Amino acid sequence: MTHTSLQLGTKAETLAQLQGVLRHATVLPLVRIPVVDYLANPEGWYHRVCDTLTSPLLAVRSSSTLEDTATSSMAGHFASVLNVPAADPDALHQAIGEVIASYGDLERHQEVLIQPMMTDVACSGVALTLDLDMLAPYYVIEYSTTGTDVVTGGKADTRRTYVCFKQSPVPAPEAWLDKLITACRELEALFQTDALDIEFGVTGQEEIVLFQVRPLAKAHGAPRPGKTLDLSVALEKLYKKIDKLSRPHPSMMGSHALFGVMPDWNPAEIIGIRPKPLALSLYKELITDQIWAIQREKYGYRDLKSHPLLVSFFGLPYIDIRVDFNSFIPEALDPKTAEKLADIYLEQLIESPQCHDKVEFEIVHSCYCLNTPERLGTLGLTSDEQQRFQQALLTLTNRIIQEDGGLFDQDVQAVQELPTRMQAVMDSELALVDKIYWLIEDCKRYGTLPFAGIARAAFVAVQLLSSFVAVGLFTPDDYQAFLNSLNTISKQLSADVHAWQSSVLSREEFVRRYGHLRPGTYDILSPRYDQSLDVYFPTALKSPILDPGTEEAPTPVTPFELTPDHRARINEHLHAHGFQFSVDHLLRFIREAIEAREASKFEFTKCLSQILESIAQLGERVGLSREDMAFVDVESIRKLYVSLTEDDVGTRLQADIRQARQHYQYTQALKLPSLIRKPQDVYSFYLDAERPTFVTQGVVEAPVVLEADLYNRDVTGCIVLIRSADPGYDFLFAKNIAGLVTQYGGANSHMAIRCAELGLPAVIGAGEALFNQWTTWDRLRIDGINQQVLPLYGTSAQPMVSASR
Repeated sequence: MTHTSLQLGTKAETLAQLQGVLRHATVLPLVRIPVVDYLANPEGWYHRVCDTLTSPLLAVRSSSTLEDTATSSMAGHFASVLNVPAADPDALHQAIGEVIASYGDLERHQEVLIQPMMTDVACSGVALTLDLDMLAPYYVIEYSTTGTDVVTGGKADTRRTYVCFKQSPVPAPEAWLDKLITACRELEALFQTDALDIEFGVTGQEEIVLFQVRPLAKAHGAPRPGKTLDLSVALEKLYKKIDKLSRPHPSMMGSHALFGVMPDWNPAEIIGIRPKPLALSLYKELITDQIWAIQREKYGYRDLKSHPLLVSFFGLPYIDIRVDFNSFIPEALDPKTAEKLADIYLEQLIESPQCHDKVEFEIVHSCYCLNTPERLGTLGLTSDEQQRFQQALLTLTNRIIQEDGGLFDQDVQAVQELPTRMQAVMDSELALVDKIYWLIEDCKRYGTLPFAGIARAAFVAVQLLSSFVAVGLFTPDDYQAFLNSLNTISKQLSADVHAWQSSVLSREEFVRRYGHLRPGTYDILSPRYDQSLDVYFPTALKSPILDPGTEEAPTPVTPFELTPDHRARINEHLHAHGFQFSVDHLLRFIREAIEAREASKFEFTKCLSQILESIAQLGERVGLSREDMAFVDVESIRKLYVSLTEDDVGTRLQADIRQARQHYQYTQALKLPSLIRKPQDVYSFYLDAERPTFVTQGVVEAPVVLEADLYNRDVTGCIVLIRSADPGYDFLFAKNIAGLVTQYGGANSHMAIRCAELGLPAVIGAGEALFNQWTTWDRLRIDGINQQVLPLYGTSAQPMVSASR
């Protein structure tokens, strides 16, 4: 007999319809008790339950007409009581009473659902038949092997999340997952909807048991970018593309390729995982097509100038990690050792995927540090190979840090020319298109190219400073004290916000200094500070005029000094390792490199911001909005400078925009892993459990504020959760937040350094799985000492910060 077109109802109604109908899953026996009937005859219902359900333990669950509707699930809103002994009338009546009480004034119109407790539980979880983020056609299965309420209650970190394209030709890694997916397909057919939220359990014999089936409320009336697309064709093309890119390459070391959103010039942090075409193309033009490789070759690494670092998979940006790893191998290293080293790096990342946002610290060896000999000993190189590699790193590091005219000093001088050149272009009589072209050229030559070198020097600086701790020359407190002594752009911003609030600095001067900043550095749709000042700094605008000093000022910079004995001890180590500089020069280099990285970024983003505003102005002239121009590839604008056709500018751009909007539907609909190891990963994958970077050893408990609420909530004393670690979010540090969590970002990202300077407890680069989990809680505890993030219940608006902060 064929059953079709069942109707989703209350929890109990839906499960009752499925009994005896399902072929690929089961529903446990159940008793439905209308509240009004139970209140009239509780003893009669007790006997009916005992007669119907023979299990010694029962689950007493809510089944309300307010739950599981098309627009709202109200998941967890009403009570459920588990493990109720059936032989104890008082316990069962008490459990039923708890569920009824949770209904409030509407109790008489509801019912109570009672089922046997499932005791043979191998795992349990929730399966969504659409990706919750983009409502794309994927099965997203989150499960745990530690209890039936772990996933639904969010009580543990033992969860795994498996993502599978609905038409995937690749079998699941475990047989029960394939069985569950088959059951999901059956439910979609029975209810004639592709948007379901399914709670399930799996027995030791891999039988699928359904606890609940309800509509996926988020999908009701929401736009569905992938609904009309043939994503199976797109993924087949992507499978073939990754297979081709993964083959051995004659001018590159490494037997295969990997692709990730976070290594090195991490696009997930800077432009996001689904950037609009303008942001993506600008990032490629300004940095990842050639600029990055020119800088690496200049600093003594392998020449990769013909290899783009970033590849776009239907608009989703990925770093080609094999190319990236090649670019960290010293040019002076012999080819045989270089080939071996590239494969070692690739295999280490496959074995430790949680390190993919920390490759420069935990996978590759890109400079010589005081603990380098010990670290190289774990790579599996021969003693001769290790010695050659060690010497190549030492030579490269000495060249970067040398005292007179080093590479770092040259880049600092170069970036200082950018403001003058940028102003000259803006003051010229060049046409607007020509100005955009030359702003881009100058931004590359005098902005992003020297910035790339300065950023490389800053990575070397941080690694050297960390090695001081590793070999016992610095304590963790020394390390923190040194960072606290830095005077960065971010600290200056915080000080200037306070000066503005105290009427020491005028609004006009504040805007002149910082007006070009925006949270999405490459995003034309992200307002600059000077365009939305009252949104980014509402306290400063709404506060009454204050006398200087009446508000708590930012912590002043504290100088860091070494004792003569400490200095002599460090110099001995430097000399013994073959470094060609003193500790005083090294600490000066570390300080200047970290400070210059922020300063040079600050300067080149002025030019980048002007490029975006000029592009917006160009769009306005031809009747195109900022939203339209976000879909323009910057190469289309550059071509307007060097080529002339019969079409006018507006017509040419409109054609590009129409095509880009159609293409962007694939960008929105496709869901890919953060680390692609093999072509099959485009069809199905596990969300990797990231290993976040904990900044400071502080402990803080506070309410959570999500990125969407940043501009309409007071974030003072709160833990703020944002997706990226973009420096445009520096305005947060002027709002006295209690802690920070980012989904993306590495150990040496802007936000990691910034939080370390301030002593602000932070979790940088939590990854998709953990970040999404933490966004569901109202309060969190960040424990930097134990490297934990714990969800908390509570209503106190005041954070509790340990003395270690």
